Amino acid sequence: MFLLKLHEMIKHNYESGFYSHDFTYKAENYNYAYKKNPFDNSKFSDFNMGRTQARRDYRDKKKFKNYPKSFIVFMNFISKKKLQEIIDFINGYNYEKETLKNKNNISN
Repeated sequence: MFLLKLHEMIKHNYESGFYSHDFTYKAENYNYAYKKNPFDNSKFSDFNMGRTQARRDYRDKKKFKNYPKSFIVFMNFISKKKLQEIIDFINGYNYEKETLKNKNNISN
């Protein structure tokens, strides 16, 4: 029960803008600027965010992550579908992972 209340509180605060800060500043002695998270754009669905992350993992490391989908599905059932965004992300990640595996004949 506590986790459901915590999830609702964090979601409410996030949607109200309490966690949004502009980190696009330049430090005095450094030659770089902090950029916003590329997923901050609301046009990305959770599925597409998963696909993007799979492409980024393959591009950077040539490896994929294994997410515990069965456990998340079970927890989603218990929490009355509060984890649906995570399931959509995992579905997108796995979809893109299979696409890239078939395209490049990888066995990971």
